Amino acid sequence: MKLYKKILLGVAGMLVLHACNDDDLKTGNPQLTSRTEFGSAMYGDSLSFTVDVSDSDVLLSTVKAQLYFTEDLVSETVIRTKTNGEYSGKIFIPYYPNIADGTAILKLVLQNINFTVTEKEYDLNVSRPDFPYLTLVTEEGDEYRMDRIEKYEYAVTDDFELKQKAYIKTPSASENGNELVFGLENGNIIQGITDYITFSDITTPYTISFNTFSYEVSLFAKYLLNGEELEMVDDDNYQIDLSLSPGDELEFEGFVGFDSWWLDVDFFEKVNETTLRFVPMAGDYRITANLKHEYLIVEKMDGGEYATLQEDGTGAIWIIGEGIGKPSASTNAVGWTTEKALCMASVEEGIYQITVVGGQTINASSINFKFFDQKGWGEEFSHTRISTPNTNIVIGNKTEDNEGNGIDSGNIELAKEESFDLGGIYVIQVDVTNGINNAVLTFTKTGEVELPALEAYFDGDKMEAVDADNYKVEKKFTQGQVISVEGITDFDNWWIDPDFFTKGSDGKLTFLPLDGTYRITANTVWNYFIVEAMDGNELAKLQDDGTGALWIVGDGEIGKPTMDNGVNWTTEKALCMSQISPKMYQITLVAGENIKTNSINFKFYGEKGWGNEFEADRLSTTDDIVYVGTGAEGDDRDSGNLGIRQGKALTAYKAYVFIVDLTNGVNNAILTVTEK
Repeated sequence: MKLYKKILLGVAGMLVLHACNDDDLKTGNPQLTSRTEFGSAMYGDSLSFTVDVSDSDVLLSTVKAQLYFTEDLVSETVIRTKTNGEYSGKIFIPYYPNIADGTAILKLVLQNINFTVTEKEYDLNVSRPDFPYLTLVTEEGDEYRMDRIEKYEYAVTDDFELKQKAYIKTPSASENGNELVFGLENGNIIQGITDYITFSDITTPYTISFNTFSYEVSLFAKYLLNGEELEMVDDDNYQIDLSLSPGDELEFEGFVGFDSWWLDVDFFEKVNETTLRFVPMAGDYRITANLKHEYLIVEKMDGGEYATLQEDGTGAIWIIGEGIGKPSASTNAVGWTTEKALCMASVEEGIYQITVVGGQTINASSINFKFFDQKGWGEEFSHTRISTPNTNIVIGNKTEDNEGNGIDSGNIELAKEESFDLGGIYVIQVDVTNGINNAVLTFTKTGEVELPALEAYFDGDKMEAVDADNYKVEKKFTQGQVISVEGITDFDNWWIDPDFFTKGSDGKLTFLPLDGTYRITANTVWNYFIVEAMDGNELAKLQDDGTGALWIVGDGEIGKPTMDNGVNWTTEKALCMSQISPKMYQITLVAGENIKTNSINFKFYGEKGWGNEFEADRLSTTDDIVYVGTGAEGDDRDSGNLGIRQGKALTAYKAYVFIVDLTNGVNNAILTVTEK
């Protein structure tokens, strides 16, 4: 019997093999007939087509519509053809700049499963639409009609903001047309995106114009240095590379209120309202005008690349870390973001300098930064390369086996119980004249400036100045306590953190978290109160029983009151979650304002620092949109980092409440995300 079965199976296998081989030998005869007559179309159209397809010998695979400009494939639509019959689809006619009316080639390509192809070509006359008008859509959501001035040219005049962000859209130009949008990407106008273009002028009203052929825009912010135009990096940054020598005068044109911009004294002296004199040693430099913070970034260059420290002591030294930033450490701290590294000024051969002001460009009570040979990770000044005679600062000398003073090697911190004077001017120098591995660091106080003062009272207590922008009070609060605020003249315009307060019609705040001691910091730049849980005189940490505090550190796309004040993986900017009930921690984030709609990347910590982090083995979620990264191969999030699931997104301008539940233990945290 077994032998009989084997014979039957063998015969069956040969029959199947013969059948497969027989199919493989058939090339087939795919047939294609277009039911659509192709004559003309407009750029930006979605061209409809219908075809009949068949193959009497072999199963069909796909029918493709392909559009060619000259020899370039510019658009394609693929339709699966499971059976013989009729199929319909659309192919988009791309809308590119500087392409005149002409003839494109439309190909219809039918293929069967054995890769036999039938192809038909059609000439398609394509032309640019002549829109009757365009629409300017501002960041605030207002729409302005841009009238047609002449062919392809459109304009609108109105009382725009001096720095107006907007994108442009068209109406549909034909029955097959689409609404087209134009935005800004990497300094270029691109069709198909709504990223805002920044228009600007020094007076209002003014005119905004756009050419749909060339994509040229008027008032597309142009800034000049000594008559040369700065290149746009993004909406907020314009740069130029040039060779400079001490004493060179630099005239800036096109900058609104340039006379009030922050002046970096290590690089410039003021000549008049629009002219500066260059101070450091001669060399190649990149000057970037930062419109957001209104200051000039100066960086040493070498052959078109950022300069690095050389063996002979020439080149550049860079600063990366916390508690320092220009023009303000509280609003534009460097953090551990290498792109924001500060270039020190070369004041003499082998001597590099940065001037800071306590409570303004350097944190008066806490610093943690270090010096690098390059603008990025790589060679750094460890404790074996740098020393200091100063007693008010400490250079970390922790070794790999955790010996030393407990501070990472080369990191610069304030000595215990030391601080910088508020308003104190300090010159920081790194001297490598005795060799780049024998550097000497000095902090020298050279004077004082008067910082702006705020006399504000929170719940009856006067707020103490932390720096020029921040004022704090530390005290006990109870859940539901009503709090009065005095001395803040524009308090009606302040952002109120919904996790910690509600604001009544009388202007008083109601405290929302559990009873406890808190540090309340009034930030006068971003106009909001930072709330942080305390344990005695120290910031609270998460305890083994789930009480204490939970903190968030993440990238620059999470922040309060908006992403413009992003955390940027800077622990000193960590966000304290609100403990709304025992062992339940909450943060409310508005998509598009506090976090991005389609991308998040942050994680939870048991302290305001890098310790006690919640990795994937301690944190889980069943949310449909947000997931917890594993750090495994193929996962673009490190273990414990939150991300957005593929194909998902948060709804723009909707508030989402993230709650971490520790009632089942600190190693069994459950995250829920609820649309508010």
